[in-house]
Amino acid sequence: MIKNLWVTGYRSFELSIFKDNDPKAKVIQDFFEERITNYAEDGTEWIITGAQLGTEQIVGKAIQEVKKKGYNIRHAVMLPYDEFGNKWNENNQLLLNVFLRNADYVNKVSNMSYHSGRQLKVWQDFMLKHTDEALIFYDPDSGGKPKYDYEAIKSYQERGNDYQLELIDFDSMQDFANMLFDS
Repeated sequence: MIKNLWVTGYRSFELSIFKDNDPKAKVIQDFFEERITNYAEDGTEWIITGAQLGTEQIVGKAIQEVKKKGYNIRHAVMLPYDEFGNKWNENNQLLLNVFLRNADYVNKVSNMSYHSGRQLKVWQDFMLKHTDEALIFYDPDSGGKPKYDYEAIKSYQERGNDYQLELIDFDSMQDFANMLFDS
């Protein structure tokens, strides 16, 4: 049984989502709402994310919708370092604040502000050690920022750790969108 699930994926700029009400964001939210509902029905207790704009914040909205349906799923946000998002523009900082307020648990892996890419590696290691599986919106053929999390997971698996990975690529997301609009 998957008790703790790490969910991540593309950043908003990689998805060409620049407005909160972009229809693509709603399709992605609906997709993750369905997947998180399935995980909750199978006994998953915690969805653990970072707080990046894009997939992670969209997942936060999906979790809120799943909770409204009566599922006992909780959302933990683990930030890689102190003052995460403090250099974002005002609107994105507001989105971050709402996202963090809606989470059931928020903490940071490092109490220091950003000073090294090593902090992101430590964050990945934390996520791997505190979850049973990862659900990633990432297409290995297309590249992007999720590549680093994907490679960390593959390396973790290759070192003999029993860790599951569900990969959602662009074709899977497009198939879901087609199903939504065909019904």
